[in-house]
Amino acid sequence: MDRLLIEVYVPAISKLYDIFIPHGAKVHELTILISDAIEKLSDGLFITNDAVLCDGNDGTILNINLSVEDMKLYNGSRLMLI
Repeated sequence: MDRLLIEVYVPAISKLYDIFIPHGAKVHELTILISDAIEKLSDGLFITNDAVLCDGNDGTILNINLSVEDMKLYNGSRLMLI
């Protein structure tokens, strides 16, 4: 499997999105990909250059140096973009 389907909650606009992410990507790459996708999906309501990905369950900030595999993300993982 080369992609995972995750949930991303964006508190700034109170929206939840389902997004496919590449399985081998690093968290810093994901942050950019997800930020760009949310900006487009929200019709410009969410615009930022310094977003941070957090665990959607406990709010822990994800280490940008780790990969999706290292973070043990799986289909249905919940993240938060702040």
